[in-house]
Amino acid sequence: MKDRDIGTILKISPLGDHGLIVVWCTARHGILRTAARNARKPGSDFTGRIDIFLECEAVFSMPAKGDLATLHSVELISPRLPLRSDLSRLYLAGYLCRLLMATVEPGDGNPEWYKLISGALDYVATSTPRMAVLEHFEKRLASLHGIYLPSLPPLQSLLQHFQSLPDGRLQFLDYTTKSTE
Repeated sequence: MKDRDIGTILKISPLGDHGLIVVWCTARHGILRTAARNARKPGSDFTGRIDIFLECEAVFSMPAKGDLATLHSVELISPRLPLRSDLSRLYLAGYLCRLLMATVEPGDGNPEWYKLISGALDYVATSTPRMAVLEHFEKRLASLHGIYLPSLPPLQSLLQHFQSLPDGRLQFLDYTTKSTE
């Protein structure tokens, strides 16, 4: 049975010779992994419709077993093009996506995860990327997990619970520091 959901593409990786694995954060399914078979073949229906940070409506089938759904179609809602126009925006958006994937279990259908990443990427696409944006995201993420401690910086609350976080935070901070000097 086919299902439909709105989501943001967080990650793309190859699947065999012609396919892609597309990782989403969706409104109803949370973190969702889909297989876009033949997506890299010339003339594919997926051509130009699958890229990181895109907001789309996806049609997919959940698997009988395993966690890799089959992606049938994608309709673009928002390309968030400004995220690609500035390296600091790109660094921040990429880190926010990796941080969400590292801390949220696939299949956790809490719609707040989708609202968090979608709102953050929309904001980064239209505003100057700053440390305050990153800290706000980390605080909101820690709060949604129920681990935020007001006595600690949000990053420390996340580190106490998850022990390690994905790369990208320091690259964003280094780049923004260098670009403002």
